[in-house]
Amino acid sequence: MIFPCDKCGLCCKNIDLIPQLKEFDTGNGRCKNLTEDNLCAIYDKRPEICNVSKMYKLVYREYMSQEEFLSLNIEACEKIKRGVV
Repeated sequence: MIFPCDKCGLCCKNIDLIPQLKEFDTGNGRCKNLTEDNLCAIYDKRPEICNVSKMYKLVYREYMSQEEFLSLNIEACEKIKRGVV
């Protein structure tokens, strides 16, 4: 399962909406590991919640198919882009 990230960085600019990422928040909702070119400075060691494939395997595989989980994540991404969050 590969999440089709376009590297817009919006999810990493709104982490104040995710309690599990509180320690990474710079105080304005932006992740302290987001680089100027919208990449993750700790990508290979990023939190599990930031890894769509890992979260599916660890938590969501018991509740839905990979396709359903991927679709929900794509939908959430699109909502962030539209400012609907």
